[in-house]
Amino acid sequence: MRSTTRLVLAATLLWLAACGTAPDVMPPAVTPEAEDRFLLHPMTGRTVPPPAGDRFEAVYRYALAGNQAEADRRLAELRQRNPELLVPALLLDALVGIRAGRYDDALAALQSVREREPDNVVARVYEAEIAIRQKQTRIAYDLYRQLPDVPTAAERLRGLEGALFNELYAAAQTAPDAEAVRLLREALTFNTGAVEPRILLAQKLVAQRSFDEARREVEPLLDTVADRPEIQEILAEVDIGRGRYQEAIVRLDRLARRTRDERFQRRLDEVKSEWSAANMPSHYRAALESTALTRADLAVLLYWTVPSIRFAQNLGVPPIAVDVQDVAGREEMIRAIALGLYDVDPVTRRVSPYRTVSASRFAAHLTRVLSLRGAACARGVTQDRVLSACGVEDPVAGRAPDATITGRDALRYLEQIAKKL
Repeated sequence: MRSTTRLVLAATLLWLAACGTAPDVMPPAVTPEAEDRFLLHPMTGRTVPPPAGDRFEAVYRYALAGNQAEADRRLAELRQRNPELLVPALLLDALVGIRAGRYDDALAALQSVREREPDNVVARVYEAEIAIRQKQTRIAYDLYRQLPDVPTAAERLRGLEGALFNELYAAAQTAPDAEAVRLLREALTFNTGAVEPRILLAQKLVAQRSFDEARREVEPLLDTVADRPEIQEILAEVDIGRGRYQEAIVRLDRLARRTRDERFQRRLDEVKSEWSAANMPSHYRAALESTALTRADLAVLLYWTVPSIRFAQNLGVPPIAVDVQDVAGREEMIRAIALGLYDVDPVTRRVSPYRTVSASRFAAHLTRVLSLRGAACARGVTQDRVLSACGVEDPVAGRAPDATITGRDALRYLEQIAKKL
């Protein structure tokens, strides 16, 4: 009896195996790691009862374990036996493609899924994950934002926001100012408390002369890092842009003393000059902006730049020049004549205030000013060596003798003369 029972049991097992209904041994579960943990299970949101569900789970586990040959074999059998699992099978194909870096194959499988189930959540997550692996951060971010109910979406969005912030900030550092402003504003939407991008944004806005906007952008930093040189420099430039030169000078002077940075000292000197120019008469500003210096322009700049000229005493009565009556800067021209800088034609009584001053004539005028006003460095030196003896740049150096001189170039040379007098 006992042997008959054994024979019946063996025959039953052989029949079950021949019919393909013998139960499979389920492979061990595999937990996805690293980036793969964001790839949802292909059956997410879908319930398939056994035995089909168990068979699919076995295929999935073989795929995750790296036994692709067994996974492919079982998946082919599964498709034949269970055509209702076509979509999960396509998703599993896409998952395997993503893990292997075959993104085109994976996208083709996902396209087939979307044609059948346009709102399939797993397919949309896989598309976002492909975008991440292909460094398409913005696309991945937009895809995940459309999936707020996916368990992994919040973590992924935080990482993508950080990546987008870094990408935008890096791009802004080499972009033109206008483009950099746009990139930095967008970067700050992902990290409003970031200090360095906000400082850079304010600097770019200052460069565009958007002073009010620059002040608004730097405002959140004033309670925490207001003493940083970059922020004080921005505030100084904002003050300059608003015409508040005295406040800017105080900030820049403090910066120059505290940091010992020559850049701040140079900017301080520039602002002082700008402040002085802003308080000058209109004909001074016109002379300063001249692109071809005239005798009248030179007289004006000379008067307002060199104290030894402006405050010279005991000058003789200058000869009358009939062509200075309606000249802007008439008084400055008369003083230049009185000092002997300009000669009045004895016949025509003209001094020609609108005659252009060439580079060689300008050099001669500088030499004459140093000699007439008694510069120590000009004593006992021939006229052709006065400028070099006094350490003043030669206007002809690097220019043709008959080249024109701009008002701003002239100011630079005259400031050197003022220091020697």
